[in-house]
Formats: sequence, structure tokens, C-alpha cells
Amino acid sequence: MQLKAISLLLLGACAVVPGSTMGGDDDGTTPPGSGGSGSNTSGGWTAVPLVNDGSTQRVDNDLVSGILFTAPDKGFVVTQGADESFSDGGAVFGVNGSTVSLAFSGKAGGPSLVGTIDFTGLEQTPSGFVAMAYSADVVRGDASGHFTIEKDGNLAGIEPLLAFRETSAGTTIVRDSGVVSIASQAAGPNASWQDVWAPNASEPIPAEVPADECQGGPLGAGAPVMRSSAYIGNGLIAYTSDPDFQPQICISTNNGSAFYPSMLTVADDASENAPSGVVFASATTGITYWGSSTAKPYIQRTTDAGKTWKAVAVPSSVAAHGLDLNAAFFAPDGQHGWIVGFDHQTNLALGLASTDGGATWSTVDGLGDAKLYSGFALDGTHVWIGGAKGTLLHN
Repeated sequence: MQLKAISLLLLGACAVVPGSTMGGDDDGTTPPGSGGSGSNTSGGWTAVPLVNDGSTQRVDNDLVSGILFTAPDKGFVVTQGADESFSDGGAVFGVNGSTVSLAFSGKAGGPSLVGTIDFTGLEQTPSGFVAMAYSADVVRGDASGHFTIEKDGNLAGIEPLLAFRETSAGTTIVRDSGVVSIASQAAGPNASWQDVWAPNASEPIPAEVPADECQGGPLGAGAPVMRSSAYIGNGLIAYTSDPDFQPQICISTNNGSAFYPSMLTVADDASENAPSGVVFASATTGITYWGSSTAKPYIQRTTDAGKTWKAVAVPSSVAAHGLDLNAAFFAPDGQHGWIVGFDHQTNLALGLASTDGGATWSTVDGLGDAKLYSGFALDGTHVWIGGAKGTLLHN
């Protein structure tokens, strides 16, 4: 079996601008809705096809793992290689008006990586964007979409990134090795990184983890590795955990120097797994969620910044189904939210929507038959959803 290294921080400068040329070895450009969606859809959702990457057939194969738009017609999409594109890693695509173009290919690896690059998500920074993948290298992009790759400071890991946040005060990353790292600079050659939380390392940080703090570090929720199990917001870092079959959310309010557990009450058949994901709609309101093909799903909500969590109802039409709940996201208003995944009983894509900050949920129809893994809301009405088989949907 071919081994894929999953990693890379990709730092892209501004959103794609009208008339810009996206770099890479693209076969061409494709207008949204012109074919090759990978998933049969209805209900007002439009399929946005990817483009191929030389001989790599990304259309109908790549898994769309991250989406970020700055306007209804400007944004980026990142992927992981899957099916026929598995051995070539993922890519970054630019969406500019009616055109989708290849912005960066993960086929060639990076200075710290012999292998291919898969991406776990996208984040906006003060100077541009980051396509999250692994920690050791950085790819920077200018406003024209030209990307170059560089070493990322003193980091050497090729474990996937679960969360990334860069501000004028510095950068914080959550790594799929149980580690939280910070730097006072932007990610790049001049960054000086410090591990501030690594409770399961051979040399733990802190050296002795206090009994009232989380005993396990952040880890991904399974394969494929996505960003859903960790979250970084203003003044808060959260990740899912399950030490001794006790599902919990670990919360830090001091930039990762200490994490305290907030216990969840779940059914016995859900207690052996950490929650699939955690995300916040505001500084105080957030949700955590879990599902599987063999057990009933749950959604829980906090309104006190993660101190306590209470169950909210899964829509009755799917509450007894085996569901994968793979990703959740909120619009900037903090009220409109979505959870996406897969319904194993109907063998259809799953979408749940909320208009009250996650207090109640309803099903979303017409999303096709692909497993869904990502999404982004520019506002309450401009929404993108991504998943397997090259699926990228826009409403």
C-alpha cells in the first residue's frame, strides 16, 4: 500500500482577484455547474466541479476537506487524494467568479516531506490564507495565486494539523500528535515554535499534568483525518477526548498552557469514542457531536463557553439511524449552523441545519449520495459543502 504523508501549512495571500492566474499544472479551468460533480443533487444545490491536475484525475475522486470564501464568487477549496487520486495527495483550488482553477498541487511534497500532501482545512490570516495539512513546511501564495514552499521554523513533524489560528499576536496550532504549539510570529522560516501542551509525550508538557486537567492530548477523530476534533477561537482552544471511556471536551483559556475537562453524559454505546467534533458559534455557544453506523448519534450544546453541555434533539426522522456526523460549521451571525455527514440507513449524504445557534436542528434535503466532510458559510444564505467523490456543493 502506498504511504501518504499528510501534511503542510499552506499560506496563501489574498483571495483570488478578478483576472488573476492561478498557478499549478492545471488541465484548464471549469465553470461551476458544468459537469463532473461526483454526487447527484437536488433541492437548490449546485454542483461545483473540480479540475484535473495533469494526469491526476481529481474530478469525481478527491475528497473536499476544506472550504473558505471571502465573497460569493471568491474563495479556495482544499482536498485530499482519494480513489484514483489517492497516491497523488490533495490540492488547492481557487474559485474566481465562474472559474475553478488549480492553485497548488500536493503531488511533489515539500522540503521536509518525501511523499504527497493532503490538506485538512483552510483558515484566513491577517495576510492571506492557510491551507492546513502538516506542521513542518509552509507554502505562501501571493495575490496572483503564485505559490512557493518553505520550511516552517523549527518544526519537524509531518502529523496532520487539526487547528490553526494566526493573529497579529502570533500563531497557535493543534497537531494530531497530542501537541499544542505556539509562536510569536507568523508560520514560516522565521517562526520559533514552542510546544506548550503535550500530556502524552515521552517528556510530557507539563512535566506533571495536574489531576484536574485533561490527561490526554488532542487527536484526530479517525480516517480520513479532518480538522473537526479541535477548534481555536478568540480566547479559547477546545478539543475532543475520551480517557477511560469518558467522552469530554478539553478547554483552554490561556492559549494552550492548561486544558480542563468538561464531561459529557452520553449513552453507553457512545462512551467508547471521543466526540467526532467540536465547534463554537460564539465566545460562549458551541456544539459537540458524534455518530456511527451502528449507534444512535448525539448533539450536545454549551452556552457557557464549554463549562457544561446539554443534549439537544437530533431530528426525529434520522435520530434512530446510523449516522456519520463528520463536520459542523456556523455562519458569522452565530445563529445559522450546519452539520454534515452520511446516513447509513438511506445511503445518502446527511445535512442538518440550525437557525438558532444550535438549539434545534432540521434535515437538509438534496445533498446527493456522497459522504460529506466539510463546509463553509459566508453568511446565512451563502453556503458551500464538500465531501467524497469530488463533491463541492453551493446553494
